Amino acid sequence: MGVFDNEVSLSRVPPDVRAQAQAAGLDEAACLFCVRSDLTLDRRKCDAWLVVTRSAAATLSADGAGDGLLAGPFELGKIEKVRTFQTVGSAFLQFQMDGAYVDVARYSNARREIFDRAAKEIDRVLKGEPEQLDALLRPSDLVCNKCGLPLPSRKTPCPRCRATRGLFFRTVGLMKAYYGYVLLLLLFSVCSVGIEQLPPQITRTLIDEVLAPPQNASFPVTHMLFGETPAEGSNARLLVWILLALLGIHAVTQFLGVINGRMSAWIGTRITFELRETLQNKLMDISVDYHDRHSAGSLMSRVLYDVEYFQSFVQQVAQGLLVNLFRVVAIGSILFYMNWELALYVLIPIPISAVCTTLFWRFLYPCHYRYVDSRSKLSRLLSGLYSGVRLVKAFAQEKRENERFDEASGYMKDSARSLLMNLATFNPFIGFLFSLGGIAVWYLGGHSVLDGGMSLGVLQAFILYVFMFYAPVTALSAFSNWISGFVTAGQRVFEVLDSTSAVPIDPHPVSPPQPRGEIEFRNVTFGYDAYNPVLNNINLKIEPGEFIGIVGKSGSGKTTLVNLICRFYDPQEGQVLIDGVDVRRMAPTDLHRNIGLVLQEPFLFRASIAENIAYGQPDATPLEIQDAARAANAHGFISRMPAGYDTRLGEGGAGLSGGERQRVSIARALLCNPQVLILDEATSSVDTESEQEIQRALAKLCKGRTSIAIAHRLATLKNSDRIYVIDRGQIAEEGSHEDLMEQQGIYYRLVKIQTELTRLEVD
Repeated sequence: MGVFDNEVSLSRVPPDVRAQAQAAGLDEAACLFCVRSDLTLDRRKCDAWLVVTRSAAATLSADGAGDGLLAGPFELGKIEKVRTFQTVGSAFLQFQMDGAYVDVARYSNARREIFDRAAKEIDRVLKGEPEQLDALLRPSDLVCNKCGLPLPSRKTPCPRCRATRGLFFRTVGLMKAYYGYVLLLLLFSVCSVGIEQLPPQITRTLIDEVLAPPQNASFPVTHMLFGETPAEGSNARLLVWILLALLGIHAVTQFLGVINGRMSAWIGTRITFELRETLQNKLMDISVDYHDRHSAGSLMSRVLYDVEYFQSFVQQVAQGLLVNLFRVVAIGSILFYMNWELALYVLIPIPISAVCTTLFWRFLYPCHYRYVDSRSKLSRLLSGLYSGVRLVKAFAQEKRENERFDEASGYMKDSARSLLMNLATFNPFIGFLFSLGGIAVWYLGGHSVLDGGMSLGVLQAFILYVFMFYAPVTALSAFSNWISGFVTAGQRVFEVLDSTSAVPIDPHPVSPPQPRGEIEFRNVTFGYDAYNPVLNNINLKIEPGEFIGIVGKSGSGKTTLVNLICRFYDPQEGQVLIDGVDVRRMAPTDLHRNIGLVLQEPFLFRASIAENIAYGQPDATPLEIQDAARAANAHGFISRMPAGYDTRLGEGGAGLSGGERQRVSIARALLCNPQVLILDEATSSVDTESEQEIQRALAKLCKGRTSIAIAHRLATLKNSDRIYVIDRGQIAEEGSHEDLMEQQGIYYRLVKIQTELTRLEVD
């Protein structure tokens, strides 16, 4: 059952609003669809339905609010446009009628996706396009269809529904190349467990045959070692041999522990290294859309911290879980062999401990999740804070940011305190529970010694085995603590690895034989939210070598065109072609090798200026780097620096002005000698004189190269072969500068506004 099955009704009015629909004059026979809402227009909770027929639409209350009619009815023939309008905590479905928008329905954010789909279907009806009502019932890409939990990203597996054992099997799969070492590690662990069982038996011999031997007793160990009884030999000599045996056993045990520890550390660090490498590769390959929805601090937390849990996986499983299970079986067998009646009393605390551990794990897992989440949020806060420290100081917001940090740090403190305090309560409780079993053995065994049914040495050995038995059982109880942390971290890591890229790579990519730089948009429709398109049915063609200007208001979709050409995103409808090949069929390396991109906000790495310029062409010679810098009008200010091209920049290019950073980024794009050059407000951060020099350099470099310039300074586009004016996601105007000025449309008004602003600045 899909998540929208109870929220949508197709071709019929729901029974609970059928009477209201009839009273409002809505024809049920002409019903297209109905969508459930949960708010009235004034934001009161209400069970309501948006009813859409072929001729009208209305929002009806199912619980009597507003006398059954919340909004409407609205005649579809009078509706000019339909849109969804987001507010804080809720959103509106609105119709434009007589030039003004009217509220039709209000709903919480939980129903945002279904109302976005409904708005698109109403828009199809208004445009006379065929309805696609089945789209209203299509399962959500952002919500798990089984449990309803919001997904980390589109179409990723649900963390809740993915079984924990699947997480463990996947982690074991990471050790596939090291199975031989793991088996050797287990072999050493089993040998170590076997040797650990000897000291209690030797202690029994030490007490019964050396320190306090009873009269007329047989001495099997003494006869075996010396062929004589203590009366005939020396107890002191026997004492030395027994102590040497204990020392040797402890030495062998510790030696095996060293081998196990070093081997598990080697395997664990290798697995962590490979997993961190895989995670980093995935984050580099995954779509830009994923990075838009996750902060850099959160992703850093997964790569740096969450992966560390996998390092201890080998040690915790091989040396913790399996070895402790071996110990429990081995020691338990010895206890029943020595005295099965006392052994039964030893087992009494175990079922109680198992129940308590299971209940505690369910309680502890959310504590671990909150702690990991708090650490991720703090990392995210610090990443943004340190990146924007200049802005903080410019607006004197140090106190406010410190308060935000204190709040995030306090959340982390409270989460860690809750986790540690719960552990500090549970572990002693389990220890006390097992101590009761030890007390019972002492009591019953002590009576047996006093009654002559058991020797003191046997009791001492049995007690030693009891505490040796409880130690691994206690460790297994505490193992749930590590499991809860590992499951939390593992889910966050595998959530990234399981994320499906929004830009899948064609397994058989096509490479244009000779890049020419032809770009074509065919019926392209795209929205960052699929149900709110930014671009609507775009059709344009750029011939090789043309210089194209793109203008429009902020938010009109100019940069989105660039994102689609670079294939940072894929359109929901239509095709983007370069040299006649759909970019979805091209290998990313082939595509990006032929595109030079200069972004509106220049970004430089913490490296030398030369390394930043040569970022896209690491093997470039110093002369090639200088030529690119000269073309971007950057060679002058670079040469005046003390270290010249070897000057190291700070975070984000600190040490250079905004205009200088932009010119370095232009040089970086030019060095790659791309067939397509895209300038997204590339000259917005430079002064007028520098802009003119850059434009002259670009005029030479753009010859024979397809160039696309997005600019707010329209004067820079006068020499363009063609200018596209984007308005509300569509191409509103097209032509040369002179043609568009003659049309006196949007472009004409924008030029006039900028001319007036320039005149005011001069005055």
